[in-house]
Amino acid sequence: MKQSILCTLLYALSCLTTWSIEIPKEHIFVFERNTNTNYICYDINLQDGSLCQKAPLNAYWVLCEGQKTEGLTFLDRKMAFGVKVISAEKDEALVHLTAYKDLSIRICKHKGKWVGIVKLHGHEMILEKMYAYMKPPMCIRCEYVDIHGIDTQTGEKRRERIVP
Repeated sequence: MKQSILCTLLYALSCLTTWSIEIPKEHIFVFERNTNTNYICYDINLQDGSLCQKAPLNAYWVLCEGQKTEGLTFLDRKMAFGVKVISAEKDEALVHLTAYKDLSIRICKHKGKWVGIVKLHGHEMILEKMYAYMKPPMCIRCEYVDIHGIDTQTGEKRRERIVP
């Protein structure tokens, strides 16, 4: 009895935890969820030093707390974490994730580094992380997505929430 209560309590606490990972510098941004410690990385895709116009970002899973990587599945790409290119040139691209078409991400160089820039609530910010909270116990409905980044004007850290 005590063991089942402890397991239930630990599960409830894990559902409330915001996973915090250290983002390696080569990533444009990452996408985390509250359901487990796996996350999706979005890296710049260059060809001969220029932005690949067909696929400016490479997206893949990081599993088992960074021990293993794996490509996105067909359903991942088409329904949730894939990248749709709106427009692309050799130095800039405009994309969005397939799950949320209302948030455009501008891939460009900012102060000599490739970044993804989003505009939310009148502020432009360099995208660092997206965090989706899925409502337990089934975790199939997204309650909100927090967008974490750095304000391009002030350099301050920002967090904006999107409620789908």
